[in-house]
Amino acid sequence: MAADAEELRRDGHLIERWAIGWMLLSLALWGWFGYRYLMDDDRGFYEPTDDSRALVGILALAVVPTIITVATLTYARVLFRLARRAS
Repeated sequence: MAADAEELRRDGHLIERWAIGWMLLSLALWGWFGYRYLMDDDRGFYEPTDDSRALVGILALAVVPTIITVATLTYARVLFRLARRAS
């Protein structure tokens, strides 16, 4: 039983490190989106600019690692709780 708990803890720490990597990637992409959004020429609310498609693409790219970050952090928490319960 203790070996299973230790293995779950080890896996939880590994998943947590992966989550930190995904978090850094998502922060970089959100920063890139914010930079491009703030540097975009403001022509009005309803007039699309040339960069509006690029902004939507960057936004989509930023959302994916954010969701993966949340999923891996949740999985790591589940592993830590299972390890606590198994010990």
